[in-house]
Amino acid sequence: MAKILVTHGIPDHYKMLLADHQVVSPERLNAFSDEELRRYVPDADAVLACGAFSARHIEDAKRLSVIANYGAGYEHIDVGAASAGGILVTNTPDETAYPTAEVAIGLLISAMRRIGELNLRVRTETPESLFGMGKNMGMGLYGSTLGIIGMGHIGSIVASFGRLMGMRILYCNRTQAADENGAVRVSLDELMAVSDAVSVHCPLTDETAGLLGADKLRLMKPRSVLVNTARGAIVDYDSLYAKLLENQLFAAGLDVFADEPHIPAKLLSLPNVIITPHIGTNTLEARNAMGSAAASRILEALAGRVPPNVVNPEAIPAWRETVHQRSE
Repeated sequence: MAKILVTHGIPDHYKMLLADHQVVSPERLNAFSDEELRRYVPDADAVLACGAFSARHIEDAKRLSVIANYGAGYEHIDVGAASAGGILVTNTPDETAYPTAEVAIGLLISAMRRIGELNLRVRTETPESLFGMGKNMGMGLYGSTLGIIGMGHIGSIVASFGRLMGMRILYCNRTQAADENGAVRVSLDELMAVSDAVSVHCPLTDETAGLLGADKLRLMKPRSVLVNTARGAIVDYDSLYAKLLENQLFAAGLDVFADEPHIPAKLLSLPNVIITPHIGTNTLEARNAMGSAAASRILEALAGRVPPNVVNPEAIPAWRETVHQRSE
């Protein structure tokens, strides 16, 4: 029987898969403190990580074989330290793709058609100021250009929606998409300058941190929209605020922030900024699927098999050696 440490109190659906093992987890909606993690991790065989898991936690681990990340983005895990210790790190990109794309699409429509803004205004303003021909006009999706930054699992779904709505699709990616389906790969500068709406779907890395700073945002059309459901630190929100305040952008839809759960107060003051509290995968169906996928990765690793979606393949040889030694 292996000991599996779960860092946060996620929905219990995943526990059915781990019924033959000892699962240590906090109560629902709670998280283990740093002190508790350090107490439990030394004899853990696997970790289902739903939040920060540092090099110090990894150094404390004596038996750890795999860290299964509860989600697609794994920048909160010290992958380098895991690799140095021969520990596999996995993620769950397939299970997070559609729910996150749904939020991106919702923010895109809400920003372009001013749904979020007008939903608030009808509660505080007189009807005469809102109803009427030509008042409060938004941007139409049909015939406009949608720029996708990061044509991966989520970006490709958003692109498919854009095509369905009659949008022209541009994308910026490190490599050419396997199935472009009419999308055109362009440079980041061209995408920012030509697109009527830009949706961010790249991972947060050293290369993408601050990717959309003042210089890139300056390229955008005055009547254009920015949507970010990836990671807050990819976009310079101070520069974004300045552009919106000066009417150099039409609107923005934001689900992620650099210092969560804190949201820049000045963004909250702008009616044309639609803000949600990082709800990309926040459905019961998605959370259950993510938990089950992470649990499956753990079971594969505990059985001595390389699980799907290993994000540090360089650790596999050392991991195999460790598995071999423990089986002797």
